[in-house]
Amino acid sequence: MATSTKFPAGLCALIALISSHAVVQATPFATRVLEYTPAPGQFVRNPTFANPAAALGAPVGGGLSAPDNTKCVTLGGFGGRIVLGFDSPVANLAATTHNPHGLDFSIFGNAFYLGGNIGRRWAEAGVVHVSRDENGNGLADDRWYLLAGSHTPAGASLTMSTVVWDDAVADLTYGPNVQAWVPPERTGQWQSSGVLLGALFAGPVVINPLGEQSPQEGIFGYADCTPTLILGDLDGDGVCDDESLTAEQFYTRPDDPYLAGVSAGSGGGDAVDISWAIDPATGEPALLGEIDFVAIVSAVNRINGFFGEVSTEVSGICKVVVPSDAIICDLVSGDGNPPGDGSIDGNDFAAFLNAFGAGDALADIVGGDGNPPADGSIDGNDFTAFLNCFAAGGA
Repeated sequence: MATSTKFPAGLCALIALISSHAVVQATPFATRVLEYTPAPGQFVRNPTFANPAAALGAPVGGGLSAPDNTKCVTLGGFGGRIVLGFDSPVANLAATTHNPHGLDFSIFGNAFYLGGNIGRRWAEAGVVHVSRDENGNGLADDRWYLLAGSHTPAGASLTMSTVVWDDAVADLTYGPNVQAWVPPERTGQWQSSGVLLGALFAGPVVINPLGEQSPQEGIFGYADCTPTLILGDLDGDGVCDDESLTAEQFYTRPDDPYLAGVSAGSGGGDAVDISWAIDPATGEPALLGEIDFVAIVSAVNRINGFFGEVSTEVSGICKVVVPSDAIICDLVSGDGNPPGDGSIDGNDFAAFLNAFGAGDALADIVGGDGNPPADGSIDGNDFTAFLNCFAAGGA
């Protein structure tokens, strides 16, 4: 005989309110451009490369040996900058079985390996800064922190470098007096500043400092240094292996930044950890629990002949989404009682609603950021995440 579950009127109202919105899942990709100020470069007036909106949403990957440049924005030469935001904060994730380094987001560009040699890449590194919306105004006007990469001095304050640009002076260091290289709305003299990376990054070919054959990666923590794979290419051979994978599933899987090459199953890109953030004035750890904004700044001051300036390109930024060690919506067995039975069905839904109404720990499936693990409280985040998970079949 079928059974039914009755809930208090107040809980029913809450269920109706939350259910009407809960199955709309936030995108893991950047959704806003808050600033785009490119430095001079050969493509800063080219519509294909000078649209900052190309950094929003999912990247378009070309694979290990050749990029797909149909969706990327150039930052131009040294100090060129873009600031991106998300529709919800990016959490500083703890290390888990599925994310052993506790990586938090990945930046995608148009880097690629030369001739399949993972120790030699075409890369145009950009430094990465992060910021928390401390004043809650939705603007990127709070303190910025630097993500310390492989070549950031440990425990030391950083000196920012400044370049003065002049569109009337032909100079192989600062760019020629060619109007096509001058960013729109710039004229006369102006300047840009940032963290200047050394000769290793001058390119155009960047070599793993640990050796071309090293299995360990000696360059990490910077944008536009690791290739972006074709959607669904799980082994990096340039062929889609799983056409059912969405961009949200594929590009949220981080590459291991400490190993050379692109990790199997990862979408590539440069995965970073918010825990790497430091105060650039003191070198002290920022200790951020989450961030709201990411700034990427071209970090090399170099023109390589007809190849043009070293300019970071960005095709997307994506939060890391870590699969749970268990299917978090599989709360009950066929008789309506815990533990899970490996299936997602109406018993799970009824059990969750009962636990939610009673404040039972069984309903505490998410933390305050909407992601596992539990945080010791029962609130709307748990309800929203459960419905999203249930609709997705438990994933």
